[in-house]
Amino acid sequence: MIQIRFQNVLDMFTPIIFIYIIISLGWKNFLFFNVEFLLGIVLIISMLHFFILLDKNLEKGYKSMIFLSLFILMFSFIFSFLKIFFSYHNENITSDIKIYTLISLILYVLIRVTYFMRIIYVKIHNPAFIFITSFVFLSFLGSILLMLPASTVVKKISFIDALFTSTSAVCVTGLVVLDTAKDFTYLGKIFILILIELGGLGILTITSFFSYFFRDGFSFKEAIFISNFLNTKTTNNVLSLAVKVVLFTLTVEFIGTLLIYFSIKEKNSIESDNLLFFSIFHSISAFCNSGFSTLSQGLYSQSVRFNYLFQLIIAFLLILGGIGFNILFNFFAYIWLTIKKYFLKIFKDEDFRRPVHVVTLNTKIVILTTFFLLFFGTVFYYISEYHCSLSEHPSFHGKWIVSFFSSATSRTAGFHVLNMNTFTPITICFTIFLMWIGASPASTGGGIKTSTFALALMNIISLSRGKNRLEIQRKEISSESIRLSFSIIMLSIIVIYISILLIIFLDPKEDILSISFEVFSAFSTAGLSLGITSNLSNGSKLILILLMLLGRIGIFNVMIGFLRKNKIGSHHYYRYPKGNVLIN
Repeated sequence: MIQIRFQNVLDMFTPIIFIYIIISLGWKNFLFFNVEFLLGIVLIISMLHFFILLDKNLEKGYKSMIFLSLFILMFSFIFSFLKIFFSYHNENITSDIKIYTLISLILYVLIRVTYFMRIIYVKIHNPAFIFITSFVFLSFLGSILLMLPASTVVKKISFIDALFTSTSAVCVTGLVVLDTAKDFTYLGKIFILILIELGGLGILTITSFFSYFFRDGFSFKEAIFISNFLNTKTTNNVLSLAVKVVLFTLTVEFIGTLLIYFSIKEKNSIESDNLLFFSIFHSISAFCNSGFSTLSQGLYSQSVRFNYLFQLIIAFLLILGGIGFNILFNFFAYIWLTIKKYFLKIFKDEDFRRPVHVVTLNTKIVILTTFFLLFFGTVFYYISEYHCSLSEHPSFHGKWIVSFFSSATSRTAGFHVLNMNTFTPITICFTIFLMWIGASPASTGGGIKTSTFALALMNIISLSRGKNRLEIQRKEISSESIRLSFSIIMLSIIVIYISILLIIFLDPKEDILSISFEVFSAFSTAGLSLGITSNLSNGSKLILILLMLLGRIGIFNVMIGFLRKNKIGSHHYYRYPKGNVLIN
């Protein structure tokens, strides 16, 4: 009975601690924001966790969560105590301990939220609805954090601008109405970075990652939900897949940070006081395809405009982030088995037969489509902008690298290294086309997806040849996939067209081509702009916010979340007589 009361007290403590963290970060002169009070909070919560663990009848998942929380809190408390004991003469000790204890409290709240999310999985039988609400919740939470006095340089920013910035970060878009470099403090930039990471991976993937440490696994229903979020057809090892996604992301971002740091280390013209933070920010922003930058002019800034090595690193990071985790894991498995085969053959004289069909048809379609879009996009930018925006790059290799970068970023990220105000109309229209296609499924990018575009195109060719089914490499593509691809294309065109009409009505002074570019960029979460974003009315900004959410979540997922009656799967065991409708 006593342990149950402790659990109730602990449940009440969690939102109080969250509010305390927000107030402490937002208002530096907060009365209770001192080392003694922070350590007292950590000690009290740790004691509550300890007494709760004495209960032998605790549910296994809850017990694992309590144990993990206690470990983090006690580690922070002991570390802070030792630092005070051995460094009592150091004046900076208090600020260091504040950081350590705040981080431990934030991790504690995150673990509690993770456990709460697992309960929601079971209570709400609608994966798409949970997916939608997680992004909407993150966007509103981020807007509150960005409106804190400690987050902005200016005294106050409007709620619409804060919500726009937060949604753009969560939906990994990159459209901005404020100058990230000048209008946000160091803390504000950290908030934006966290929102980008959570939005790129998805809060539910992060939740699954922490759930891995609860040690009691997933129920079958939870496995179905997580497989929906990770866009995988099987429920086998879905939890380990979520862990692999998070670990792979952190590894690539760490490597990207090192490469970016060494590519700019010798350059003294970077507009940043902290090169390491600059590297971390742009590595995460590039891999998550967000397009945010701590430079006022983005990557078009004079300090990095001609740094071609830096541009190549960013380009490959955003390609990796935009190609899809399932595709990457499948491709890397093929590479590993190929290396293993030749290693055994050369050094051990053994024959190794790798499994048949290691590379899936989905992987082949996505990689080939991505390659052709990158190749033809690079050639197109080189030809169309050779005498315009590319003219400021004197070297031959510089022009090709910038063209390659522009081709890669147009589909997925909001970075730009060319002066977009000098783009020719044909280049603008081609960029709109690339943005509309977007990245690949189960990636951090948006758009209708490369596989959707490829299937629709190949189906048109198949119908033109008189075939009644689509066959690729001796495999027949399911009618469900074909219908889904055309539905996504049609829905995207309808939503984009209505949005353009609404913004033209709300902002009649703006050019229709610029408005169309902005709408396609928001829906495809590409983040590129012709410079009208900050000049739009609040109504137009709200439309772009909605478009970014629809583009990141997927408009079809939204319709499934609200219209599907059977929330996990729908099977109709009847068929009506076929009826023919004249098409052409």
